Amino acid sequence: MSDDTIGDANLEEKSKNIEHMKEMDNAANEVVAEVTASIEVTEEDKKEAARKKKEQAKIDSEAALALDLQKDLEGFIQDKIDMSTSDGIIERLPTGIDVLDAILGGGFGLGTFSQIVGNPGTFKSALLGQLIGQAQKKYNGKLLTAYYDSEVAMTTDRLSQLGVNNPKIRPYDNMVSVEKIFKTIEAFVSFKAVREIDHPGIIAWDSIANTSVEKDFTTDDVNQTIGLKARILSALFPRYIPKLKDNNIALIAINQLREKLDMGMYSAPNDLKWLGDKVIPGGQAVKFNSFHLLHLRARNDLKYEKYGFNGLMVEARCIKNKFFKPNVPVELIIDFNTGISNFWTNLNFLEKTKRITGTNWKSFVADTSVKFQNKSAKDMYDNNTKNFKDIFDKEIVEAIRVEILEK
Repeated sequence: MSDDTIGDANLEEKSKNIEHMKEMDNAANEVVAEVTASIEVTEEDKKEAARKKKEQAKIDSEAALALDLQKDLEGFIQDKIDMSTSDGIIERLPTGIDVLDAILGGGFGLGTFSQIVGNPGTFKSALLGQLIGQAQKKYNGKLLTAYYDSEVAMTTDRLSQLGVNNPKIRPYDNMVSVEKIFKTIEAFVSFKAVREIDHPGIIAWDSIANTSVEKDFTTDDVNQTIGLKARILSALFPRYIPKLKDNNIALIAINQLREKLDMGMYSAPNDLKWLGDKVIPGGQAVKFNSFHLLHLRARNDLKYEKYGFNGLMVEARCIKNKFFKPNVPVELIIDFNTGISNFWTNLNFLEKTKRITGTNWKSFVADTSVKFQNKSAKDMYDNNTKNFKDIFDKEIVEAIRVEILEK
């Protein structure tokens, strides 16, 4: 190989090295530029964060001043007008039905007056019985309970089937009157004071529509008592609702729905649109003073072939709700024997929200490896077969969060 050839080869190699070094320099410059840009963004972020911190400090300072001013006002009112403030904390009485408790805001309010309304056969009394059973579990038997059954339709055995077993209770059904309901509140308050206990209490009133006033039992002229119940209730509620709150007593009533009467100036008011062409007996006081007003409406019968029991689907909707937004409808699955089923209600909810797919054989959208049929689903849940219960519970929590709580 000649010297000229060797020289050309060396020159070509040097040129390649120079080009390679330029490429490395360019790559390095790009990295430096990216880092520099990142540093510049970070500096801007720091400035923005400092600005937000300053704004938040101003907001916090104004909030502190507002809080001090409010406290001064509350103290002034308490001294000058002899009024005391509420702590704003109301305990929940859960029903044990997950989707129902979600739309209730955790359950019925302890220390309040609430109503469960609907047409006959919508399992209002069963729900009230299940609620008492759940409350007995929550308070481990330390619960004072009185069940007034003006319809003479509830028994100790039926309440036991619905979970009221700790202890079993006997309904009062002898000449139940409106006055006796409110006398019971006084009795609860006195009993707790004499026994020096602070146990919560439930007074179950079944039902407002079928409960008379005491004068109804003695008068021969029924015209003398027309409208008397509504007038008595309007006078008693303002006096006794504070006593419910102060003594942790929940007054939970069943009420029927009746057709509206169109009689000119005597027409029923059209103020609760979700009741349609129905009206709640008891006058305006039972509507105005309700903390929760839960409306149950029958939808359709259930097929035994699908569920393995005879039952009913009912739509539940809170027309009045002091814990959560109102008018959120959910479907409840009812077994005629045991009442509202939490499992089947949840399964139906997962199907409605498309978290379970399939017809004959079904699976979770989140885990298609777990296959099941309706007839085997409850057993798989109870025994946690193939982690069925773990997946099911996780999915229902997520579905309630997304479909009810966040919507």
